[in-house]
Amino acid sequence: MNSLDDDFADEPIEAETKQSSKVIHFKIAISKDQMEVKLYPLGQVTEGALTTFEDVVEACKREDIKVELDEKAIEKQLLSATPIETTIAKGIKPTDGKNGYLEYMVDMSAKPQFIADAKEDSIDFKNSMQVTLVNVGDVLASIVPPTEGEDGMDVRGTVIKAKPGEKAKFYLGEGAEEKDELITVTAAGTPSIQDNVIMIRRTYVLQGDVNLSTGNISFPGTVIIHGNVTEGFEIISEENVVVNGFISGATVKAKGYIKCAGGIQGKEKTEIASGSYIAAKFISSATVTADGDILVTKDILHSKINCLGELRIGGSLIGGVAIALKGVECGGLGSETGVKTIVNIRTHYRQEKAKEQINIVMAEVSAIFDRYKIWNKAESISEEEGKKLLQDIANLQIFIQKRQKFDSLVAKFDRIVLENKAVKAKVLGMLEADVVIASPFSRYTSNTHMKGPLALSENNEFQKMAIMKGVV
Repeated sequence: MNSLDDDFADEPIEAETKQSSKVIHFKIAISKDQMEVKLYPLGQVTEGALTTFEDVVEACKREDIKVELDEKAIEKQLLSATPIETTIAKGIKPTDGKNGYLEYMVDMSAKPQFIADAKEDSIDFKNSMQVTLVNVGDVLASIVPPTEGEDGMDVRGTVIKAKPGEKAKFYLGEGAEEKDELITVTAAGTPSIQDNVIMIRRTYVLQGDVNLSTGNISFPGTVIIHGNVTEGFEIISEENVVVNGFISGATVKAKGYIKCAGGIQGKEKTEIASGSYIAAKFISSATVTADGDILVTKDILHSKINCLGELRIGGSLIGGVAIALKGVECGGLGSETGVKTIVNIRTHYRQEKAKEQINIVMAEVSAIFDRYKIWNKAESISEEEGKKLLQDIANLQIFIQKRQKFDSLVAKFDRIVLENKAVKAKVLGMLEADVVIASPFSRYTSNTHMKGPLALSENNEFQKMAIMKGVV
């Protein structure tokens, strides 16, 4: 038989009834894609026309049809008074393979997610909003390979190859690597995917405020806040923190630097601590500590300031206590109203803390000796007092070790202090009354207003504070 130009050329015709003496004739045709064999009635008798089941089967054999014939469909049409074009055999279409993909083990949105602590009776919203953090060695995703698919076959038995699936499309950015069909972490941070690039973000960027919608932030890299850090919230960073708004009644700690473009509004409950420098527009009623310099564009008001570098203020330092190992430079020092202001130069704030700890230890030791004096005079002591005495003896060993540790720290910081002999407190504007400027070996109290520029420094020979006017 001949293949047809379109799927099937001849039009089906209305056949005689089974009772008619006229026999309906059929032919078979194969579709262009070789995927179907159709049986259709002829409008007129032609050479080679099919009239019986055996004729149809034989015709299919001559056309080398390899697939199974639908015998019921053939018989139905042969017996029908009104036969129609019918599919009597089909090829097997190929099943294309499925594309590979990544099965993620962690949230990749890089956005804070609500994670309530199931152990708590009430929800702590400050700590329930958390950004996903991963550490070195953590698995981000497993790589699911593509499948090959299943081949098909046309009606003549020719194999039709299936299209294999494609590998998962992804690229690896900073902090991620592929190994053994897994994507793992090589640097701690927040996992992220953008444009098929998988990376670990070392910078956490928040477009708004740190509040209940974000919760507290603890991040192993740099934190950038484009809004404010609101009251009662906390940022902890293993690197740097940049706040483009205000820090207000919050805690911010970083091993690197801290920058606050808006300023620090302490509300007497703000703590800022940096392992490097701190830069802010202003500081008010806050505790601010830096292992480097502290740089303030405007004023510092009624705050506790500690730095191991230089304290530089574009405006005035009014009220509170400032400790600056390498000196102070400010526009004005103190207030016209006589607000008590204390500045300690050439002073290591950690040494002062170590001295405070020594005093605490010695107070505990004195309390033990006072109890011992009482027990020593007594003819006998109770069982409970005996237990207390044994505990005191054990505690004495601990206190001795603590005293030795703090003494060692004080000696270490003494060497650092002695290296900073030329430290000054520089005042470009007015030095007001009721201002104390001190060092470990001398002290100066201002009892009147004094116009700058001027500088105060310790005279190392006489261990007195000297004032030099017009020199900064």
